[in-house]
Amino acid sequence: QSAGRILRANGATACTDITGFGLAGHLLEMLADTRLAATVDLRSLPILAGALTSVRAGLTSSLQPDNERFGRRIEADDATRQDAAFALLFDPQTAGGLLAGVPEDRVEDCLDELRREGYTSAGRVGEVVAADNTAQPLRILAG
Repeated sequence: QSAGRILRANGATACTDITGFGLAGHLLEMLADTRLAATVDLRSLPILAGALTSVRAGLTSSLQPDNERFGRRIEADDATRQDAAFALLFDPQTAGGLLAGVPEDRVEDCLDELRREGYTSAGRVGEVVAADNTAQPLRILAG
């Protein structure tokens, strides 16, 4: 509830919880029917301890293969697609975090407020821009 209040006060224009479709699926859903695209840097993702180790060992959710279908709507080079963190974009959660679109000039204030409220892993994972390629509106970078 307090996160929602903070996001609203900082002008969030869209928000979703990261659940069964993973970050990629939910972000693509947020971009649907718009002329917007997003760029996400894998190095900015808040990743739980052990998650990369699990992916590298081939341990993923039974829903992971279904979610990987979103990969065709993602622009990323081969090296990025091979990064273990890339696989986590499709990781289904039952109680994931929130993903919100906050105006550029309010991002830092919003993050400061969220962290003060106890959301210590709150962070900026990317940016939303005008779409050049609506077939692949999500661009993933690896650093």
